[in-house]
Amino acid sequence: MTKPVRQTAPTPGAALRNAFAPSALQFTQRSFDSGDQWGRVYAITDFPPSVDAGWLATVANLDGIVLSVHALPTDPTAITMAMSRAISLLAGQLSTGGTALSQQRQEQQLQDAQALLRKIDAEQQSVWTVGVVLLVNAPDEATGLRRSKRLEGLLAAAGMRARPLAFRQEEGLKAVGPWGLFPESLRGGAPFQLPAETLAAAFPFSSGGINHGHGIVLGHDSSGGLVLVDCWNPPPDAGISNKNFAILSPPGGGKSHAVKLRMLREWAMGARVIVVDPEREYRILSHNLGGAWLNAAGGATKINPFQAPALPPDTDDTGLELAVTSIGIHIQRVQGFLTTYLPDLTAMQRALLDQAVEEVYQAKDITLTTDPATVAAEGWPHMGDLHRACKAHAEAEPATEWPTIAALLRNAGEGTTAQLWAGASTVPDVQSADFVVLDIHDLQDAPENVKRAQFLNVLGYAWDLIRADRSEKKLLVVDEAWMLIDPKAPEALKFMKSLSKRIRKYNGSFSVVTQNVVDFLHDAVRGDGEQVLTNSAFTLLLRQGGRDLTALTDLFQLSEAEQEKLRNARVGEGLLIAGNHRAWVTIDTAPHETSLIYG
Repeated sequence: MTKPVRQTAPTPGAALRNAFAPSALQFTQRSFDSGDQWGRVYAITDFPPSVDAGWLATVANLDGIVLSVHALPTDPTAITMAMSRAISLLAGQLSTGGTALSQQRQEQQLQDAQALLRKIDAEQQSVWTVGVVLLVNAPDEATGLRRSKRLEGLLAAAGMRARPLAFRQEEGLKAVGPWGLFPESLRGGAPFQLPAETLAAAFPFSSGGINHGHGIVLGHDSSGGLVLVDCWNPPPDAGISNKNFAILSPPGGGKSHAVKLRMLREWAMGARVIVVDPEREYRILSHNLGGAWLNAAGGATKINPFQAPALPPDTDDTGLELAVTSIGIHIQRVQGFLTTYLPDLTAMQRALLDQAVEEVYQAKDITLTTDPATVAAEGWPHMGDLHRACKAHAEAEPATEWPTIAALLRNAGEGTTAQLWAGASTVPDVQSADFVVLDIHDLQDAPENVKRAQFLNVLGYAWDLIRADRSEKKLLVVDEAWMLIDPKAPEALKFMKSLSKRIRKYNGSFSVVTQNVVDFLHDAVRGDGEQVLTNSAFTLLLRQGGRDLTALTDLFQLSEAEQEKLRNARVGEGLLIAGNHRAWVTIDTAPHETSLIYG
C-alpha cells in the first residue's frame, strides 16, 4: 500500500528569496564567493587632510565597485572635549621635539584638529563618525584582483588608503549592502570624525548626467536621469565651444539609430536637416517627415561639380567681406575634386589639368568677377567639356602628358561615369525643404575613386545649402565619413575639416558619423583627421573595441573604467562627452519615433 505524500505549504516569500539569493556563499580570509561571482570588501582606513567636492566620485563610478558610506552622529559636547584634549596632547608632543618627519606629521594633525574644532565651535557644524566600505565585484578572481589593484591605486592617488577586511568579509558584506547595517565589529575601524560639510561633499557621489535644462533628450544616464543637451544654446559653464557632434561606433553598436533619433528630435525642435547618405539609411525617415530625397548617385539628380553656387557675400570672423570672389574659391574646389577622382596624377599632369579647368571656364565666358547668379545651369562647364578640352590638347600635342590626362578623363567625360558629372545640374529646388537626404547608395559597386569623388561633390553641394541662409538652424550630417579618406588625395578630408570649423558662422552644426576611427588617424592624414574627430564639442562613443578603442583612448583620454564599459556596452549604450562633462548614456526611443524612423 502506497503511503500518501504529505504536502507542506511553501514558506511565504520563499520563492522570492530563492530568486534573489545566491546559491551559496563561501568566505575566505580576504574575499568571498557568491554563486558564480567573486567579491572582496574593503574599508577606507585613511582620509586626506582636505577634500574637494565629489571626493568619492572617482571610486564610486568605477566598474564593478559598490560603495557604502555609514555616518553615525556624535555627541557635540563629548567630541569638543575630546578634540580639546587631543590638541593639548599634540601641542605637548611638539614642544618635546623629535625627528623632522614626526614633527611634520604632528603639526599637520594639530592643524587638522584645530580646524575641526573651529568648525564645531564657531560654525556650529555637527560632526559624524564615518565609515566607508567598498565591495569589489567580478565574474572571476583574476578580474576581481585587477579591479582591486585599480581601486587601491586610485584611492592612494586621492590621498586615501583602503585595506581588505581580513577575516571580516561577512560583516563587510552586510555593511556594503543596501540594508543600512553597520556591524559593531566594524565601527572600531571607522574612527574618523568628519564635519557635516565634508560628509555632504561626498553626496551625490557624482553628478554623472548631462542636463542643459533645454534642448533634446538623448536618453537616460546610469542613475536614470535625463540626458538633455542643447548644442545651439548650451550653458555658459559647460565648456562647449561649437555645435558639432561626432558619433563613433563600429557596425552593430547602434550608431545609425542614434543619428536618426538625434536628427528627428532636432528637426522637431526647428532645425533644418541635411544628410549625405552613402548607405540609404535615411530614406524612410525623410519620406515620413515630408522631406526631399535625392538620388545623387547617377539617378535623376545630377550635381555638376563645376557649377558655382549663388550665395550671399561671405565674411570673415571680424564681419569684413572677403575679397576673394566665389568663382575663384569654387575653381579651387573643382581642382580638389579632380585630385580626389584622379589621385595618382603627377605634379606636371595636375598642373596641366588645372590649366584645362581654367580654359573651360573661359570658354563659357566665366571669369573670376562673374556673378554665379547670372549663369544658368546650362551655362556652366562640366566634365564632358573638360574631357574634350584635354582631348584637343592631346591631338595637338601628342608628345606631352595631354594624351594620358585625356585617357584618364574619358570614362567621366563620355563613358560609364558620364551620367554623374557630364552635363548640367538637374537638382530640384530644395531650399524650402526642411529635411534633405542626398543619397549615393547606388555607387556601392563603383570604383573607390569614383565613390570618393562623388561623396566630396555631394558634400560640397550640401555645404552650399548650409551657406545659403545664416538665419535658420541647420544640421549637416555626414554618414560613413571614413569613405572620404584617401592618404594619396587628402583634399576631401581637408575640405571636411574646413567645413567643420566654418559651419558655426552659418548657425550650423556639423555631425560626423563613422565606424572606422583608425582611418582618420592614418599617419598620412592624422593632422586633418584628428581635427575632424576632435573639433566636436559633443562626442558619442558607442560600443568600441580593438584598434578603434585604443585610438579613442589616446584621443579622448578615456579612463580604464570607461574603456571597459565601452568594450562591454550593449547596443545603444555609450559614453557622451559634452564639453567638460561626461556621462554614460542609454539611448531611449518613443514608439511613435520608431515608426517614423523605420516605417
